[in-house]
Amino acid sequence: MKKILINIAVFVMVIAVIIILLLSFGTDEGAKYVYKNNTAYKIVELKPKEYQCSECNMDVADLEYAVQLITKNGNTYFFDDIGCVVLWLKNNSPKIVKLMTKTLDTHRWIDAKKAWYSRTDNTPMGYGFAAYEHKEEGMIPYEEMKLLMLQGKNLHDPFVKKQLLSK
Repeated sequence: MKKILINIAVFVMVIAVIIILLLSFGTDEGAKYVYKNNTAYKIVELKPKEYQCSECNMDVADLEYAVQLITKNGNTYFFDDIGCVVLWLKNNSPKIVKLMTKTLDTHRWIDAKKAWYSRTDNTPMGYGFAAYEHKEEGMIPYEEMKLLMLQGKNLHDPFVKKQLLSK
């Protein structure tokens, strides 16, 4: 009988420790994917790791590659890589008011559809597409970048990577 009571006490203590550990991992804020009530449709000032990418869930840490998608209802979604935007829009169809990307050459926020994209930059998700305000040789427009991303023709494809990086 004494052995059974000891086993039950150990079991209860283990469960209590597990519950305490699980509760300590949670935060008051939780993950931040969306900034709400942006009805002025303005760019949200970002701090590194303040928000998480709506597609891949990674922190938006390197703001040079950040993208903001502002919808008609005032929600602003954040992305760490333009490739993540393309993948997210494949499964989501919000009413987009603005799609803004930070550029590497001017460090300004511009309309992502007016930006030019390199194919071999070291981007947060490794797709290779980085936004520039001014076109340089080899850069492609938004629609071509989007098509290549949807076809999987980015630096994740070993054949494409070898072809692009051997130039």
